[in-house]
Amino acid sequence: GIIDGVDTSQMTREQLEIFALRIKEENEREREERNFFQLERDKIRTFWEITRSELEETKAKLRNKDRQIEEATEANEEELKFFKQKVKHLQYEHQNSLTECKAEAMVSLKLADDDHTEQERELLRDKRELKAKIRGDEVSNQDQIKALKLQFSEEIHKAREEFVKEANELENKYEKRFNNLKQELGIKHRLVLFRIKI
Repeated sequence: GIIDGVDTSQMTREQLEIFALRIKEENEREREERNFFQLERDKIRTFWEITRSELEETKAKLRNKDRQIEEATEANEEELKFFKQKVKHLQYEHQNSLTECKAEAMVSLKLADDDHTEQERELLRDKRELKAKIRGDEVSNQDQIKALKLQFSEEIHKAREEFVKEANELENKYEKRFNNLKQELGIKHRLVLFRIKI
């Protein structure tokens, strides 16, 4: 019959055993190659999952900063509203000391506004730093992934070349052994014929 493109019907038992051993070794080599490629894919997938998790964590921090800015703005607006109401109330309650009270309230307003401005500036600076970190992480992760893919491609190419080289060497080895065996059988056959003639 035909096995793997080779006619085995005319093979001797020894040739069949050699052929079967070669098929088994090729299958084992293919299985090892598949396992190697699977491990490399798993490494890239694991690296990508870790990178994506770190990126999500950084984005979550950025969202928290945005929420802090919003909450701080609302709190300061309430504080400003309170002081404005205080000024208005003092105008009606204390006409005689209006100037003094208004001055105190304006100082409080100025301090509160300065404090709010400083807080907002710090939060915006933190936000910019987080955004810059995200951009830097994304660029760094993309570069690492590209490097891994290139390395993976080179290793695959090298493994294929080694596989082809070993397969050719094995085929040449068995071809030579088969020719030697055929030559030996031919000599024995001629020797038998020679003896019969004698």
